[in-house]
Amino acid sequence: SVFGAKTPNSEWEYMTGGSMAFLPVGSVVYQQYINDTPTSIVSTMKNEGYTCVAMHPYYNTGWSRHLIYPTLGFDETYFIEDFDETQMIRKYISDKELYRKIIERYETRQTEESLFFMTISMQNHGGYRQSYDNFKENYYKMGRSYSDVNQYLSLIKESDIALEYLITYFENVEEPVEIVFFGDHHPSLNSNFYKLMNGKGLSGLTLEELQALYTVPFFIWTNYDTPEETIEITSLNFLSTLTLERAGITLPAYNQFLAEFMEYVPAINAR
Repeated sequence: SVFGAKTPNSEWEYMTGGSMAFLPVGSVVYQQYINDTPTSIVSTMKNEGYTCVAMHPYYNTGWSRHLIYPTLGFDETYFIEDFDETQMIRKYISDKELYRKIIERYETRQTEESLFFMTISMQNHGGYRQSYDNFKENYYKMGRSYSDVNQYLSLIKESDIALEYLITYFENVEEPVEIVFFGDHHPSLNSNFYKLMNGKGLSGLTLEELQALYTVPFFIWTNYDTPEETIEITSLNFLSTLTLERAGITLPAYNQFLAEFMEYVPAINAR
């Protein structure tokens, strides 16, 4: 539902199954519409006996997360001071450090403790125009040079390396593990770059061209056998239902409704 900013709205859509389609333009749910504990994947997992952990390696006051995460029902919250602040890429905690923290918490779990993590990385946060001594840009847009695009592509490569580290670890543990990975939104980059990509830029777009700006990849990976499937289109408000299905968890009534609804309307967002 968002482009270039407002990550918490993506978080909210994923966790609750709600959609920004039904809220006023410009809304930030975390700061306007959460006054008590909503039904969400967090409450579902707690009802299943899971310890629910939120990790965001940045300042806890960002988008009021220090208030919202406990309200959502998370048992534990981890912010920038809980990570190794020497493990930076540019001026943000690296994805690999975030994943190391996940692994550390997993390895210190109690006997028979089941864990649900909701983690929001910071490594690739915009903007992308400043140079940094601690980050070498090795990947470039072929043919033409946009400094912010080059930095973003180089950051994505670092994300790929870190993600390999996370999956390699969990594919070798005995307990069943599911990883759901998705983007909160596309980055805001040089407007000429978008014009190069679609021939128009950010205005005067057809519906299909506009959808491309609001479409991010996702995958669900498990270390246990699940049937391989390709989903051509969905939206974040449906993704937690897909998460529960892949985990073999009985769907609560609202997720049952969403599972049926997505058969008729496969994707819905604020656009």
